Amino acid sequence: MIKRLLLLIGLTWCLPEQAAAQSVAVGEKKNKNSGWFNVTQLGYSRGFGTARFRDDVVVRNGGYVGRLRTTFGYFVTPHTSVGLGFGLDGYHNPGYNTAPLVADARYYWNPTGNSPFVAANAGYSLGLARAFQRGAVGSANAGYRFIWGRRTHLLVSAGVDVHQIKEARILVFTPSAFERVQNNIWLQSLAFNAGFLF
Repeated sequence: MIKRLLLLIGLTWCLPEQAAAQSVAVGEKKNKNSGWFNVTQLGYSRGFGTARFRDDVVVRNGGYVGRLRTTFGYFVTPHTSVGLGFGLDGYHNPGYNTAPLVADARYYWNPTGNSPFVAANAGYSLGLARAFQRGAVGSANAGYRFIWGRRTHLLVSAGVDVHQIKEARILVFTPSAFERVQNNIWLQSLAFNAGFLF
């Protein structure tokens, strides 16, 4: 009887300690950069600079971009992650749609809480259909991660995006006629992104 009573007292004392230890571990895991992750974000970019179709055909880049991108990756260290992202970019004025597939790298200064971070990606826009232009794509961004509770990680960032549009076409009007010009062009834009880290 005494042995059973001691066992019951021991279990009663140990179980709350074990539960408290597990709840702390779970809380730390939610706010710690480890394992597999997903970042899903929306973005907006405003074009700057010029687009050179030919030496004598240079137009101002007044375009703007709407973006949806999702990235799946892994935290190599608590500070550093790598991943593969896919998205849809709608470039307007000029009008080009792209479907970028990119390699993504991120660095967080504080892996367990609110933190500044930097992100860079580079890849290629897939020609999924006639409506999608092919070409290289890349970006460099700096941002901040806000953590609310144990599960919500909001990422906001700003930076520079670059799109290459292969075989871009433009109509050039002259006093006597018009001409269709086709060439690879580069479009730069200032980017603003917001999304969630899951």
